[in-house]
Amino acid sequence: MIRYRRAAVWLFMLAALVVGVVAGPVAHAQVAMPNPKEMSGNVLPVNDIPVGTVTVRVVRGAFKNIPGQPVDFLIAGKKRTVVTDANGRAEVSGLARGTQLTAEATVDGEKLVSKPAVVESSGLRIILVATDREDVARAAEDKALASAPAVKGIVVLGPESRIITEMSNDRLHIYYVLDIINTARTPVDIGGPLIFDLPREARGATVLQGSSPQAVAAGARLRVTGPFAPGSTHVEAAYELPYSGGVAVVNQPFPAALDRVTLLVQQIGGLTVKSPQVASVRSTSDRGQEILVGAGPGLAPGQTLSFEIAGLPHRATWPRTLALTLASIIVAAGVWGAVTARPRYRVA
Repeated sequence: MIRYRRAAVWLFMLAALVVGVVAGPVAHAQVAMPNPKEMSGNVLPVNDIPVGTVTVRVVRGAFKNIPGQPVDFLIAGKKRTVVTDANGRAEVSGLARGTQLTAEATVDGEKLVSKPAVVESSGLRIILVATDREDVARAAEDKALASAPAVKGIVVLGPESRIITEMSNDRLHIYYVLDIINTARTPVDIGGPLIFDLPREARGATVLQGSSPQAVAAGARLRVTGPFAPGSTHVEAAYELPYSGGVAVVNQPFPAALDRVTLLVQQIGGLTVKSPQVASVRSTSDRGQEILVGAGPGLAPGQTLSFEIAGLPHRATWPRTLALTLASIIVAAGVWGAVTARPRYRVA
């Protein structure tokens, strides 16, 4: 269990570094944005506006510009009011170095005040973020819906889902990182658990630390019970896959639609990976560790992802095969001799 957990953490971090190779701009678009309110009042030195210029942008919620909004600049104790333009910006310029100021605005009764700023060797940008009442109302509605009874629906495996392979102590370990997505605003019941039938050869299947408590591994099966809350249900699982002759084959059916195929294979000794569902395989590295990154289009519910890893380290099997063959010949000869031997009779 500890071995699985440590390896999974290392590989998951590596996967986060290389997923951009697979997803490109899509992956970057999915990075969570900070809460705009936490940015309100911050002062940012910039070089794209002249020294002595201060620009204040006033927005509502997730950066919705507020035009026509009066902004009070308190410059060295004196107030100067400027109205925001169509882009929600108010600006003052020509300030001497060392000038101290703050900016204030009142939006729908909410007073917004910047942190103190000092004009130095660059221009300054300030953002003031007012509360978006529509966002607040929607968040309250989402919270209420999330606690409502489950309705019939479906889930999908999101773009952060991936399969990772790692060699450890001459054993091949397979890791599943599953991002189970419910796009509805209420919990959904898919009519039963989400069941992943692992390869028959899978040994020691286990759910890793940090996974949803809804996931359970038993034998060669991974079950994730519903209902599924809005958003993401995160599951990480691992198992050992025995192989022979330096080749391992994985056939994994997916019970829900998979957004895209992402396969990460630890590269050792020049091994190769191929799959009919993987359109491209690239090589990358992190901290000296080579890794193969396979990518392909999504899969429909019930479709099987099949891939083969060749060139894995292994011991020669011919000595054992020869010994078993010789033993079989000896046993067969003994049986044949016992069956065909003629009985001997003694004459009285």
